Amino acid sequence: MLCAFTLTVIIKKTMSQPTIDNPELQLLQKQLEIARTQNQTALSVHQQGSPLRIPGIGRKVSAAYEQLRKAAEYTEEHLLLQRAIRRFLYRSLSFHQRRTPGKIGEELVVELTQAGYLRNNTYSDHTARMIHDLVDAYYLNTYWQLRDAHISRETAMDWVLEILSVAIEELLQPHYQLNAIASYAHYHYTQRLPKAAFLKEQGDEANYDTCVYIAVHKALLASDRAAVRYVLLSIHASTTTDLQAFITLNKTIDQLYSSRLTQHIERIIGRYGAPLRVLQSTANARPDMPELLGNPAQFMQVYNHHIHDDYRQLKKRINRGVKKSIAFVFITKVLIGLAIEIPYDLLVTGVVAILPLGINLLFPPLYMASLRLGMHMPTGRSADAVYEYMQHTLYEPHADTTQRLRVRTNKAPLAAKTLYAILFFVPLAITAYVLMLLNFNVIQGIIFFIFFSTVSFLGFRLAHMIRELELASEEQSLLAALRDFFYLPFILVGQWISRKYAKINIVAYTLDIAIELPLKTFLRLLRQWTKFLNEKHDELL
Repeated sequence: MLCAFTLTVIIKKTMSQPTIDNPELQLLQKQLEIARTQNQTALSVHQQGSPLRIPGIGRKVSAAYEQLRKAAEYTEEHLLLQRAIRRFLYRSLSFHQRRTPGKIGEELVVELTQAGYLRNNTYSDHTARMIHDLVDAYYLNTYWQLRDAHISRETAMDWVLEILSVAIEELLQPHYQLNAIASYAHYHYTQRLPKAAFLKEQGDEANYDTCVYIAVHKALLASDRAAVRYVLLSIHASTTTDLQAFITLNKTIDQLYSSRLTQHIERIIGRYGAPLRVLQSTANARPDMPELLGNPAQFMQVYNHHIHDDYRQLKKRINRGVKKSIAFVFITKVLIGLAIEIPYDLLVTGVVAILPLGINLLFPPLYMASLRLGMHMPTGRSADAVYEYMQHTLYEPHADTTQRLRVRTNKAPLAAKTLYAILFFVPLAITAYVLMLLNFNVIQGIIFFIFFSTVSFLGFRLAHMIRELELASEEQSLLAALRDFFYLPFILVGQWISRKYAKINIVAYTLDIAIELPLKTFLRLLRQWTKFLNEKHDELL
């Protein structure tokens, strides 16, 4: 149980020096000042020591493979570097037998640079040594201490890889301003959310503050469990000095990350999160934001600019998301078609059913592209609502319009739930009937349902990106309501499939085993061989 949440103590200390009337504004300024100093300190580390010379051998091949791997991963863009670091560590470290890693820091920087994640000539051998020290601390010490404490191999490996991947990412590309926004958002929502509306079970009271913080990370920063684990361990300064406390804290993080309480809070924060999402993008773009906050007119002008800039960037993000979704669906569909659909047809009927195969191959990406046509960017009315929310929050904290977020507690009656459960199967039945008319067999029909549901959910996620930057919801037309009624069952099925797929990503696993492992091993050996030849060449001169 996470009692006496440390973040609350940090906030109270930060606000103990009253320089501005509004405690929220003061907290935001102080947190951003601290984050800026931390970013500058972290970046200065890379200038120490000798620059790493990254060879060009295999760069194009490595970068091309990484684009394929990104499509198979289908995750948030800001998590791709962290996931690439985790894959490298999983390949390079032995979790069955204790082995001292070699020059793992330098190898990681080289691989990430060749894959296109890092800029060349930016990092030094000092950075590589710091990465090596992190691996020593968490792999050679923490992991084996956990194993000696009878923590299962899978659990200990997950904890250590998650901590290491985020710690190394933060070292390579520091972004402490996100922690500042998270701390501010935690205070902001604890002041505005009706706490009593969330406390339903025993233990909710004790875990509420921590669940709000986790929900902030998930809803506003799109953080995964690895990032949440790392930041909570940092806040609590938890180490294996007290091994049992370290284990207890990690188990609690696992439990609370996916708990009912966290998910409920996350939904509400997500609904009202547009102003703070724009605040985050402003902090990312403006290191001078602490000074800007002291000038209300200037800050609100900059903030208003970022509202409209975020709306412009949103359109590009949606288009990239559609392309990425199409690539993801197409790659997955081709592999499943080759592995299941075609062999099944040949085994059962002796011939390949061209029409069902063609529909299953072409319909999902075309359907994904068509969903883009129904997505409309946020309006000026929504931009005004976001602007006014932040202005009242920071500069008019005592106005009558101070926001108090509402949480719906009304539950649908049993009759309505029963009717909806019956109607839920109507779109599924209609789709199954159409597939029968097209002579789909059972396997082909199941594959169609899987991909139709998956694409529906991916499209829903892209549309949700629009709602994340809106506060003023537009009225839904009758046609849109009917469309949502038909697609909702497929969206829910797709969500379930997506969660299962995230746990067992067959395509990504296949790429890791069949391509990445041999490819990266070959490129590493090739670099070592080339380095050896160059050294011998220098000795002859």
